[in-house]
Amino acid sequence: MLLLVVLSSCAVPSSGSYQQIAPEDVPFGLNAPQTTIPQTTTTAQAPISADSIAVAVSEPIDLFFISNSRIIKVQRNVASPANPAQALSSLVEGPSTSPEFVGLRTALTTTFVASVDVIRGVAQVDATGVFLGSLSGLDQKLAIAQIVLTLTSRPGVGQVLFSVDGRLISVPRGRGDSVASGVAVTFDDYSSLINQQ
Repeated sequence: MLLLVVLSSCAVPSSGSYQQIAPEDVPFGLNAPQTTIPQTTTTAQAPISADSIAVAVSEPIDLFFISNSRIIKVQRNVASPANPAQALSSLVEGPSTSPEFVGLRTALTTTFVASVDVIRGVAQVDATGVFLGSLSGLDQKLAIAQIVLTLTSRPGVGQVLFSVDGRLISVPRGRGDSVASGVAVTFDDYSSLINQQ
């Protein structure tokens, strides 16, 4: 009912009087025909192609470096999507020269070369040449810890298995004992070495 009242009040009245205005009496030329087209401004822009834009996309990854005989977690941006091989390369490269990384080092030598394959959550690290032979006992443990902690911090990796030239090897754990050849290690095997800041 209310709706009918509102609608009827807005309609043109059917009774009553109105006064017609002669066309010459309409003020301001409101009834004049429009003789010009309003101008519009357009700006021409060159098309943008994907080739003309070089956008570097990166993502942070967790890396584990050495401070004295402890392991410190740091983050570094690498090209996205990050893969395990990039993580290992970043470990070999060592910590950046930024002031917050002063005193950190890596036990991995610049000659360290390895391939990484992830199969059903196990990262298989196959190093070439003498991997651990040139390192002291402590640095052997720290180098393995760096690799395991870094790789198992990546999505989809829960364990790490080591080999040299395709032959499975035994590696030291954080507690000082070693696992047998062909036994995978986990983040927890080295978490005791992490310096909790």
